[in-house]
Amino acid sequence: MTSPPIPEGFRVYGARSPFTSKIGPLYYKEDGDDFIYGFLAEEGHTNSNGVVHGGMLFSFLDDILGHIVWRSLNQKRCATISMNCDFVASAKPGDWVEARSEISRKGMAVVFMRGELLVKGERILSADGIWKIIGK
Repeated sequence: MTSPPIPEGFRVYGARSPFTSKIGPLYYKEDGDDFIYGFLAEEGHTNSNGVVHGGMLFSFLDDILGHIVWRSLNQKRCATISMNCDFVASAKPGDWVEARSEISRKGMAVVFMRGELLVKGERILSADGIWKIIGK
């Protein structure tokens, strides 16, 4: 079976840690001042039911939202305090999974984020999270 192509304009998003190198490759493309992130679901991302494991979806979105917070803070370190997810549908091998996000509120010590994962424009996961600002 041949994998579908990566959508036009997406480039490999370099692994930011040993962990993200294990779940990738991850991709991004610039969209004006924003970025769109995605990954191509593979067999190695699946659970015993043959759909993409919820841990993969959570890990991908946690990494991406953290990166967005980091960028918004002029590259100050940050860490996830909490992230709550609602899994509303599944992804299968061969699906292109795309992340969308927005910063809900940015304070002096924490940043609140909202994100979602989409397959073919349909939401499969929605999340709200809080990131602690660590850097000075």
